[in-house]
Amino acid sequence: MAAMSALDAFSIDAMLPALDQISSDLNVVVENRRQYVITSIFLGFSIGVLFYGFVADRFGRKKPVIAGFLIYCFGALTCVSADSFSTMLVGRVLQGIGAAGPYVLAIAIVRDTYKGEQMARMLSLIMMVFIGVPMIAPFVGQGLLLIAGWRSIFVVLTVYSFLVMIWFWARQPETLLPQKRQELSVVKIKKSVTEVVTHPVVFRYTLVIGLLSGAFIAYLSTAQQIFQEIYQLGVRFPVVFASLASVFGIASFINSRLVETLGAAKLVKASISIIIVASAVYLLAYNELDIAPPLAIHIAYVAVIMFCFAFLFGNTTSLAMEPMGHIAGAASSVFTSLSTLLAIIVATAIGSQIDSTGHPLVIGFAVACLLSLVLCVSIKDR
Repeated sequence: MAAMSALDAFSIDAMLPALDQISSDLNVVVENRRQYVITSIFLGFSIGVLFYGFVADRFGRKKPVIAGFLIYCFGALTCVSADSFSTMLVGRVLQGIGAAGPYVLAIAIVRDTYKGEQMARMLSLIMMVFIGVPMIAPFVGQGLLLIAGWRSIFVVLTVYSFLVMIWFWARQPETLLPQKRQELSVVKIKKSVTEVVTHPVVFRYTLVIGLLSGAFIAYLSTAQQIFQEIYQLGVRFPVVFASLASVFGIASFINSRLVETLGAAKLVKASISIIIVASAVYLLAYNELDIAPPLAIHIAYVAVIMFCFAFLFGNTTSLAMEPMGHIAGAASSVFTSLSTLLAIIVATAIGSQIDSTGHPLVIGFAVACLLSLVLCVSIKDR
């Protein structure tokens, strides 16, 4: 389950060191469009995640997971042979559609199989791997880029997904019993979508996680451009990226200790507020400069952002899903799909404005968090 869940993160973070070479080889004229290599996989993910939950409730877990792996492999091979940027983006969208299945259904399989403390233990293992991937994947991508070029990264992703698929098929039994399978219909999907978008609390938190995820995706898609080109880190980029990812992991552990005593809603509001203050200080101090601030200052700022975001994703999702216990699986698919679509719009808007200073990213964090805070303050703490 951990290997399945890591597929999506591996597909994103391993590509970061190669974005410059990909855009050069595929004749990308507008520099900021290289970010589409990252945002396009999220587009595919938002499409796929909407359907896998419903399909798995009808046909069981194994077949949709295998279908997801096969779609992913086809997308990765499309990227390997891509001779144009548009073909590359088609392959990345297919990768996102495919990766959505193993990611979403890994959690469903754990829920089918375990309860209570055992379930918490399994989910903790998955989260440990998921957090560890951003620390390792850029090194893998950088190494493959130096040794065999960027196409080799997609070859490795294909091999990885195929091996995990075989492992899953051989070792994982079906966890959804036939008597528990539900009818698949357009009416059911429409009803679930309607319930999510008309519930005031769920819809507000859907907007919040979409805004926050958009700013975070903008960071991911512009990290290579900012650190390697503006700050000239070169091959040191994976080290900095991994170090910042470790901050996220440490904060995730702290969040697990604090959330039961302080409450998810208070932690979300506090974290958003800290990001707004940090972004305001950054912009007030350096917005008048025509050059980027010192590297140490920018790293410190991003470290604060990573620390705070560890308190946002899980807690916000939990708050959004709290009223949806009666349709948790379907609601999760709808919530994730809608929030990811919003995130792509936000990330694209932020990424398109990146200049020689990186200030648009900071402004993007500030605006996204300010709007999120406005949405959150109208929701009563629970």
